[in-house]
Amino acid sequence: MERRNFFKALAAGSFYLSIPTARAATQKDLANLDMIDTAAEVSSGRVSMFEINKAAMDRIDALNPHINALVTKTYDYGVRQIAKNPKGPLAGVPYMLKDLNSLNGVRTTRGSRLFTSHTSSRQSPYTDNILSSGVIILGKTNTPEFGLMPTTEPVANGATRNPWNLDYSCGGSSGGAAAAVASRMIAAAQASDGGGSIRFPAAACNLYGLKPSRGRFGDQGYENQLVSLSIKHAISRTVRDSAFMLALTENGPGATLPPVGYVEGPTNKKRKFALSMNAGNISPDYDTRRTVQKVAQRLEGLGHEVEVVNSTPHDSQLFQDLFAGLWAKGAARLLDVAERVTGVPAAQSGLLEFATLKMIEFYVDKPIIEDVRIKEILGDLEHQMETFYRSYDGWISPMSPIPSPPLGYFTQGLEEGLAKGTQEDEIMQMLFDRMAGFTAYTPINNALGRPAMSVPGGFSRSGIPIGVQIAANTGQEALLLDIAYQLESDMPWIGDKPPMSA
Repeated sequence: MERRNFFKALAAGSFYLSIPTARAATQKDLANLDMIDTAAEVSSGRVSMFEINKAAMDRIDALNPHINALVTKTYDYGVRQIAKNPKGPLAGVPYMLKDLNSLNGVRTTRGSRLFTSHTSSRQSPYTDNILSSGVIILGKTNTPEFGLMPTTEPVANGATRNPWNLDYSCGGSSGGAAAAVASRMIAAAQASDGGGSIRFPAAACNLYGLKPSRGRFGDQGYENQLVSLSIKHAISRTVRDSAFMLALTENGPGATLPPVGYVEGPTNKKRKFALSMNAGNISPDYDTRRTVQKVAQRLEGLGHEVEVVNSTPHDSQLFQDLFAGLWAKGAARLLDVAERVTGVPAAQSGLLEFATLKMIEFYVDKPIIEDVRIKEILGDLEHQMETFYRSYDGWISPMSPIPSPPLGYFTQGLEEGLAKGTQEDEIMQMLFDRMAGFTAYTPINNALGRPAMSVPGGFSRSGIPIGVQIAANTGQEALLLDIAYQLESDMPWIGDKPPMSA
């Protein structure tokens, strides 16, 4: 649906009339509704805003002690919203914000002990857009310190546990959001992605996660940033919730792409996909390879063409140099921001996690790639990517070479090794190798601003969800949503529920 017609339908109140909705009566029924069905329940008067949100609060109170998805409950904030009888297409629907995203008057820790007592005094236009939809904010979800790790285990707020197996990671950095959605606390939650941080948690928790194109929104990234890696969106159980939130929040001042509008469902258009299993010298394990092949075969069964390729743009050393350079700049920026906000030299505060501090120092001490050289590398990679997408509509790959690992995997042995006299550079290389290996497939889409999504593909032999990444050229979110709808229908994941859920 075109954006203009989408908002006309919302204003006329006719949008929900066209969507079949289940009658919800019990706590279990309400927990299984997606955002659109929940909004329809409220709009019809079958359930009140307060009843919907009280049920969500009850689920949060029952589940969060086991999962630790939320670090700040905002029930009072939500009740004040309800008292104002909010309007909008998602009026009354429970929602959560990632704890990297500021909400005026609410604590924002950024996963760090540096910000444990920090209360935000402002919020972004993106947050304003979310609030204007009518959603009720019930909490802030857990994130690793500054969102730096692909797992959510901050010292400040404790680890978030995967509802599918409490001993495993729920991914990062939007791990709290994914755990909240997977456990049925809520239907969808705000997330952000600077290198895979929407897609990794979605993959770890058997959910849908779309990273939009750079330029889709107007206020993403930092001021004067050479390349904006991070972009906000959502993690959801259903594809249509993600499509709906994209239509509600896209554009705004500074957006550079034409609007997608609301993608309501699949089309019959046949596409051609490239399939690559390796990222440089990284290759997937048996379970991951099998899952990616299964999704590719399902796409072929739906009439699409899939072609195995042995070389892709992220295989080049150019990309490795580029991302290391961008990471070094981002690490230096983090120190500056932390010191400016807290008034304390971050590295001397004793409040930064060991891994965070050493990781920042590791990158900051590396030779900084000059801006001119970064732009040259970007230009070369852009040319390679544009050439690649002249032959293919989309690009299928693993999300990571292994399923989401046990808690503690990334930092295991680091402090112990240092205490035993292992050289610091060797320790940090160990951390870098684990992180770079796990995240090998995803950052190129951030560096080059391409949209990419993780779709549930199945489970490992030990029962851990495995996601599959599908990417497309800039501005092609509608294509990805189309394919996601088809896969959601062909291999439905919505009925799969983790052991720790409502």
